[in-house]
Amino acid sequence: MIHSISRRSSWLGRAAVLALSVGILSGGLPPVLDNAQEAHAAAKRCTEMYQTPNRAPRMGSLPGFKPAGKYQWRTLGDTKRTYDFENPRKALSGLELPDESVLRKIKPDHNKYTNASPEHAWAYWKENQAKPEKDRYKGTFNEYVNSFYVNGETNSRGGNAYEREVAQYFKLGGRDWYCQYSMAEEMPELFQELVEELGEENVKKDRRFDAIKTNGRQKVIYEFKSGLKQIDTKQLLVDKALAQRGYKVVYVFREPPKPGVVNALKAHGLSWYEHRAVPNGTFTSDPRYTRQDPAFTGRQCNQPSTAAAAAAPRPGCGGASGAANDMARNSGRTKEEAQRRQAAIRQAPGAPNRMRGPGGIDFTTMELRYISEPVKGKGMDYGFKAKMNDDEDENPSWGGGAKIDLSSDALFTWLALHPNRFWVNLNPDQPNQVVDDKLAKTDAGRVLLEADLEMKHDLARVMVPDNPVGNRLWDSFQHVNGAPCWKTYRYYIEPAPAQVREEDGKLYILDAPMNVKAAKIDFSEGFKCKQPESVQEYNFEQIKRIAIPEVEKLVNTAPQYADLRSVYTSRIAAEWIKQRDAVRPGDFHSIIGSDDATRWPSRTAWDREKIYADYLKSFREGDFHFKREYPQDGSVLEFSFYLGGVDFSKQPKKNISKARFQAENPEMPDTVNAAQKATTAYADTDSAFLGGNNTGKGSGGGTKPTPTPTPTDPGGPDPTDQPSTPAPSPSTPGNGGQTPPAKNPDGDLADTGSDVPVGLIAGIAAALAAAGAAMVWWKRRRTGTQG
Repeated sequence: MIHSISRRSSWLGRAAVLALSVGILSGGLPPVLDNAQEAHAAAKRCTEMYQTPNRAPRMGSLPGFKPAGKYQWRTLGDTKRTYDFENPRKALSGLELPDESVLRKIKPDHNKYTNASPEHAWAYWKENQAKPEKDRYKGTFNEYVNSFYVNGETNSRGGNAYEREVAQYFKLGGRDWYCQYSMAEEMPELFQELVEELGEENVKKDRRFDAIKTNGRQKVIYEFKSGLKQIDTKQLLVDKALAQRGYKVVYVFREPPKPGVVNALKAHGLSWYEHRAVPNGTFTSDPRYTRQDPAFTGRQCNQPSTAAAAAAPRPGCGGASGAANDMARNSGRTKEEAQRRQAAIRQAPGAPNRMRGPGGIDFTTMELRYISEPVKGKGMDYGFKAKMNDDEDENPSWGGGAKIDLSSDALFTWLALHPNRFWVNLNPDQPNQVVDDKLAKTDAGRVLLEADLEMKHDLARVMVPDNPVGNRLWDSFQHVNGAPCWKTYRYYIEPAPAQVREEDGKLYILDAPMNVKAAKIDFSEGFKCKQPESVQEYNFEQIKRIAIPEVEKLVNTAPQYADLRSVYTSRIAAEWIKQRDAVRPGDFHSIIGSDDATRWPSRTAWDREKIYADYLKSFREGDFHFKREYPQDGSVLEFSFYLGGVDFSKQPKKNISKARFQAENPEMPDTVNAAQKATTAYADTDSAFLGGNNTGKGSGGGTKPTPTPTPTDPGGPDPTDQPSTPAPSPSTPGNGGQTPPAKNPDGDLADTGSDVPVGLIAGIAAALAAAGAAMVWWKRRRTGTQG
């Protein structure tokens, strides 16, 4: 049965006349309806509610009716669109509790104070702390502000703004389209029919549709979802029943729906669509109360000792802002803090409309993938890419603050220090040349050295014959009268050819893989292989063919190397900034080449001597012990593993062509721009971009909302293909202090395979020389009898 708006209007008209007659006959006047009652008393056309066109849209342009193709179920160019809404509470992101004398005067009733004022937030807090112990927020006040107080406003206003955005973009106008349509009030007969069919326990008091078309050949219902909350099963049952009655029911999402949501929609025979317009909560920043983030500003700050201190305003300490900063700083420093914050997010007003929060970003995968040239006075945009975590409610991610700090500190370390300091060296014959003294005071130095040691342990794990790779390796070895062996060697990490796109004063880091290399080397200690030269060479090639690729996979994907990948992409960005600065001095000109990284000391306590001692223990005693029997002069031999830098001196890169960039990464520029305001899912991947700006212009600060977004051309203009002026080759660095180990690579540039003279390619030649050493050798013990 199809129920139209006309039937309801006729019924309502008769009821209204009857009510009016009864009121007059009884000597009274009909009651005056307040705004809420008036809204429920009569359905509003979308044209009235959202100022959409007076004519109906073409059905073939709407979600659920678009022709087959790549964008049948998603809006082309949607991330170019921004929908604004006032979000003044975000200006209190750095707010802390006042002195006790001030706090005592605050009444535990937020209705007595102006929204988004410090007093308003403090009153909310006092209301919360007056609750029973089990219901109080157990974390800090600033956690509460950012997780509960700010989100409560964002949820409500952001959800309403998204509904307006979708209605306006698809031009849901004319006589037949209604918005915020009450089924119980506008279709009482159908509503009662569903109650009887599905049972009262499965039907709520009402089903309000975000948009509906009840007349004409095709009946349509749209549900707009700005957030990621799971859909109520009871609502799905109602929608399924409506679909069976001839309605086309389509859920329109701002973010890619989670797998559980997709499965639920499929199970109920419903459709879904993605319209990824970008939310922009606008507010006016206040240096007294708005968080001042030093990341990527290059400014000096005292290291905060607590989470509250990290969030509190520090005048002159920074000013960066954006989705990356918000997500990172609000993610929590520990698993327990992240879970506490996530619980507050779930309990905030309007939580069903909540967008992806900090817990929904896998910060272990977050890497710098975009920067703009830091032009004086305009600041620098930056963008991170990270995988999304769809289990944020139960297992929220954490540690974003440490991740953004590592990336930022590494960037300035690479900008400041001379390239001849960029080395680490684990070598049993060179205990006094483990790491340059200045690099040793930074987290970049720590990460390189720890990654070098971890790689040695990982190679040992791979080569042990208790796994498929290890067994295949040992079965492939040759040997003559004794155990298989080979010459000692060192292995190290070096960049594989990376892909970047440089255009219009912007750098996109598309891919930054690393290789693991092995090279023969002699040590003063260790077992000397007695096998024939040809056998040693063959076995060494087997290690490179079978074992090294497995370690290389770990370096490029495993969590234990995430920090290495992070500082590496910062190194690429830093060298590009230096190249651009040589042509046009920018905001970081005084930092570049200063050889002073004292403003970015290591945030993690570490000891290079301890790392070196761990390396020697592994080298001399072995990480693993195992037995394999080989005949040698009638004896059985027992073999023990004894395993070992990071060499970024050669960084081959290629600035890929405009055509290839647009073909392989068509959505990246728009996504990066959108990510300055909000976390933005990237194309059809499981990753998202988070951006910011180091002057504070990201994330809506300091702006006022525009009334209604104007539709834009989804295609947009193509970026220009004018190549940037190549920067001159780096000048010879001054005396950087210690001299790298003699066996370090000389830093010559590797062949890029590119015929384009891009300045970035030439500039990274001297980066991160870090010779390392490793060996596998055997302790031989006669355990058998003479034959």
